[in-house]
Amino acid sequence: MRWIVDEVDDLISVGVISTESGAALRRHYEQKLAQEESGSKTLLLSVLGAALIGAGVILIIAHNWDDLGRPARTALSLLPLLVGFILSLWTLLKRAGSTAWREGAGVAHCAGVAASIALVSQTYHISGELSDFLFTWLLLILPLPYLLRTVVPALAYLAGIAVWAMTVAVNFGGPHGSSDGYWLFLAAILPFCWAAIKQDRLGKVASWISAFVGISALFGLGFTSSHTGHELWIPAFAGLLGVEYFAGVLLFPERRYTPLRVIGGFGAGFLGVLLAFKGIWPCHPIDWAKVRWLEYGLAIGFPLASLAFLARAVREKADFNGFAAALPIVAWVAFGIFSMHGPNALLAAALVFTAYTFVLALGTVFRGLKQRAIATLNGGLLILMALIISRFVDSEFSILARGLAFVILGSLILAANLWLLKTKREAKA
Repeated sequence: MRWIVDEVDDLISVGVISTESGAALRRHYEQKLAQEESGSKTLLLSVLGAALIGAGVILIIAHNWDDLGRPARTALSLLPLLVGFILSLWTLLKRAGSTAWREGAGVAHCAGVAASIALVSQTYHISGELSDFLFTWLLLILPLPYLLRTVVPALAYLAGIAVWAMTVAVNFGGPHGSSDGYWLFLAAILPFCWAAIKQDRLGKVASWISAFVGISALFGLGFTSSHTGHELWIPAFAGLLGVEYFAGVLLFPERRYTPLRVIGGFGAGFLGVLLAFKGIWPCHPIDWAKVRWLEYGLAIGFPLASLAFLARAVREKADFNGFAAALPIVAWVAFGIFSMHGPNALLAAALVFTAYTFVLALGTVFRGLKQRAIATLNGGLLILMALIISRFVDSEFSILARGLAFVILGSLILAANLWLLKTKREAKA
């Protein structure tokens, strides 16, 4: 709600609301903000307390562990799981309306499941990779967010599936063999995430969940594609960034900066700078016979979904950066040039992304100036700066030329920010 309080002065300055109405709005939302911050502190303390209790139980069990027989070890190994289960059941029956109790019980239950899996494996000498441990743990904690309506276990789950995909992709072994299962894991938690975001779109919970979903999906796509030599990850990543950007636009139309919108916007700039290098593109033609169906699905599905969201945003007259929205189209154009002409088209594909990133940066800068949004202005300037620096690294320029370019670029950034700050002060006066 902080953004509403920050917008009050602008609304008064342009005459949308009166000074008296603005003061009343500010008082109302500052009271709600204080209540929200108090609830967040209580929630944080409850989660911390549950984590300390779980750690204490594990340390108690570890005391004289080597002197115990196998039956005693087995019983103690299941104790953390039993404690977590009892605490969760008691919370559902007696404290279902308390967010602090639900979150604390959820954290304790997650920790108890992990501790019991590890202790039972150690007791019976069950060998396995980290990916096997994570696979079992993720399956067992998946019901907790739905049963307890708790956010922290859902965030732990989203982080865990990304780590699981990484361990499988790095080791590429074990019974699961491929990290493709990441998308099933993600699909299993998305209904809870959707319900939590819709319940309080402007609250901190929605911001945290959307941020974790967006980052986890990017890591999942990267590790899903990491064990193949095909370059379909380029349109797939472009499409996913577009989906995340428009999800932020459509889910949070009242807010200019949301986690998904920031991830999608900066991701477009980062991907553009990255693919402006010829060395990122492969030096061999694509062997289409070895491309898997999942790769086709991700490379086609995400861009199509992004375009569908774009059409909806246009129909709803939503406020969005059209240059960032064009990323999936540009990616398929560049990828199409490369796939048709092979390594001979490396320069052309890189130039397409160089031109796109330059236009994206300038468009974002002008958008920031028009909206008097310093964060948007600096975002565009950062993308422009990254592109120019990358061109210097990838090309032969003298030290003098590079120094002059950096001085000019830094001066432009300072001048633009000072001008925008001056304009905003004059508007408030």
